Amino acid sequence: VEGLHTIWCQVSDMDRAIAFYRDVLGLQPAFTSPGWSTFSVGSGTIGLHSTLAGHEGTLGEYGKGWFVGLKVADIQALRVRLEAAGTTIHGDYHDIPGGVILDFSDPDGNALEAYQAGVTVATL
Repeated sequence: VEGLHTIWCQVSDMDRAIAFYRDVLGLQPAFTSPGWSTFSVGSGTIGLHSTLAGHEGTLGEYGKGWFVGLKVADIQALRVRLEAAGTTIHGDYHDIPGGVILDFSDPDGNALEAYQAGVTVATL
């Protein structure tokens, strides 16, 4: 293994998913199409894939499978954007060594978390 290439998930509505990752999370699309879209995130890539043939039902479910962790400068500002967009937020901020985490899901239920370094829940 030489490094991480792309973290990707399935989405049921590509336009809705692009809007969430672009408008709510503030990521800039590197490539978009009906079947595959990508967002550059630092040295990595988040990919969105249309639902795979033969797969129906819930695509993502909080607490199962992968979590994509996104480093943010202002976790409180992100939470305001997430709430304004009607995003499902799981619990409240919680401390981890070196910072604070907030768990949430994209419109298809794929688990994401925001991480802000150098703060604690008590200092937010």
